[in-house]
Amino acid sequence: MLPNVAKAGQFLLLNLQYRSDTTTTREIQFYGNDIDPNSRSIDDRFSLMIDGESVQLPEQLYRRLDRLRRSFSYDSLSEGIQAPERDGISCMLGGPAEGLILEARYLTYKTPQYRIVRHEMRPVFGMAQNCLFKELYRPVNSNAQEDARAVIEILNTLSLLGY
Repeated sequence: MLPNVAKAGQFLLLNLQYRSDTTTTREIQFYGNDIDPNSRSIDDRFSLMIDGESVQLPEQLYRRLDRLRRSFSYDSLSEGIQAPERDGISCMLGGPAEGLILEARYLTYKTPQYRIVRHEMRPVFGMAQNCLFKELYRPVNSNAQEDARAVIEILNTLSLLGY
């Protein structure tokens, strides 16, 4: 069953997954009624869900998350997303691979019409919590990397505060 916000005409814009091996143990989802972070309107609606439960946040925080995603959700600004490198280095730690994956609604813009021609949810940043975790996605652009890290920190803090 789809969350109520998806039925209300909102799009999944950001999805932070806490992973233990291949299992998602916690999930934070940010929704909005417009996929384009460049457009602003008084009619903008946002919502946040943590593990399927709706969470109310101040409007300024919703807008901050929407602004931050701009730099890592466009091909032209992120300069692409680097996929994890599969190296031969092994980790001697026992137990499951632990980490975070941030997915974003990734947009392909076309000029000269200046419109979005394609969008999809895509992993844009991975953060390891131990040396076994290898899904270390990241934007090529360093500003986009910092903005993605900021989104992870905001969402993680909300989760830790028990929202």
